Amino acid sequence: MGLVKKIGFALLFYLFVSQTVYADFDVQNAIDAAKPGEVVHIPVGRYHGNFIVTKPIMLQGEEGTELIAEGNEPALRIENTANITVENITLSGKNKAIVASNVDGLELRKLQIEDVHTGVHVQSSKNVRIHEVNVTGNEGHYSQKGNGIAVFKSEDIIIEDNTIEQVQDGIYVEDVKRIVVQRNKVTNSRYGTHFMYTSDAEALFNTYLHNVTGLMIMMTKDILLESNTVANHVDFNGYGMLLYDVQQAEIKFNTIKNNRTGVALQKSSNVQVETNDFQMNQTALEGTKVSEDTTASNNSFTGNILTARSDKQGFKLVGNYYDDYSGIDLEDNGFGDVPYVAVSSFGQWMVRQPVYQYFVESPSVILLTSLDRQINKTEKNMLVDNTPRLAMKDTEEKNKMNVVQMLVGLFLTLSSLWLWKRGITE
Repeated sequence: MGLVKKIGFALLFYLFVSQTVYADFDVQNAIDAAKPGEVVHIPVGRYHGNFIVTKPIMLQGEEGTELIAEGNEPALRIENTANITVENITLSGKNKAIVASNVDGLELRKLQIEDVHTGVHVQSSKNVRIHEVNVTGNEGHYSQKGNGIAVFKSEDIIIEDNTIEQVQDGIYVEDVKRIVVQRNKVTNSRYGTHFMYTSDAEALFNTYLHNVTGLMIMMTKDILLESNTVANHVDFNGYGMLLYDVQQAEIKFNTIKNNRTGVALQKSSNVQVETNDFQMNQTALEGTKVSEDTTASNNSFTGNILTARSDKQGFKLVGNYYDDYSGIDLEDNGFGDVPYVAVSSFGQWMVRQPVYQYFVESPSVILLTSLDRQINKTEKNMLVDNTPRLAMKDTEEKNKMNVVQMLVGLFLTLSSLWLWKRGITE
């Protein structure tokens, strides 16, 4: 029993000494004492304060290293310097976790940010990379929250592989030149990613789920939205993607699923919506005051209440697949023989009154839709696809079946000839 007590006392003494050592570590003194280019290792512990970096160093924590802001100032401020790296640290605080301004060369990686108003705020900086950062905001309404990652008046930015939830805007970008936002996941926020007054931007392979709007693009020029998954934005003002006053945009290879409106284009020009998969949206594609050079081509529309709608200044539909297209392909070239007319009086009503969905596919609705297309297919302002594509998969499967059947037939023919010749010889 005495030995057990001694071991217990020794263990308690070790833990007490360890915690005392960590508590005595002065983070700011270590930062101030470091020479440019050095690594400041912050041991395990909870450090309260508002720490400032103004020289090119690396702050490196380990599992269990926490910086906790005091008052309204950020936990970590980085300013007027270059070549800064911060990694493997947990940060929290009442207001902002990290604020960086006037920095050339900043890398934030493997950070855990929680219980804050705003996660990362970057301004007037360049050559910034933010990756593998998890940001979890506070409970409450979006108006009471800040952004997960926000970048202002900066250039050459990469934001990738981050996970953000419960904030106002997951990634907010304003007045930025050359930015790539890729492989991030944003959930349960207002906007997944919000671009404003930005040029030369890319949003690639991101996942946006259960926000009010997945991608909000405003007053932006030259942007690529590719291979994103945008789903379950079903609030009254919910959009998968909303582009307002945007010039030169490409939207392609995205999965846009179960949104109130999949993609909305407003007061925009030269937008190409190409090879996207629109599934089960109330309205898949909507245009208001868009230019004639805006085109939706080679997309797949399945399970949507309304395929496409626009005002008098409509966009072009070219070579898309529509699951409600009733034409046939007599020429066997993969395209329907009659145009597809994107109009549905009942669909318009159902978008406004979702309870009408219970009457979908009823005889009266089928008759109304047929009359719509007969009456409106010659109207100038109707959205018409003159080359509707039949299901690509069906065509490919048909070709595969033809090849297989040919090979099987050839094999049986040769086998029969061989058996016949063998029988004669015997």
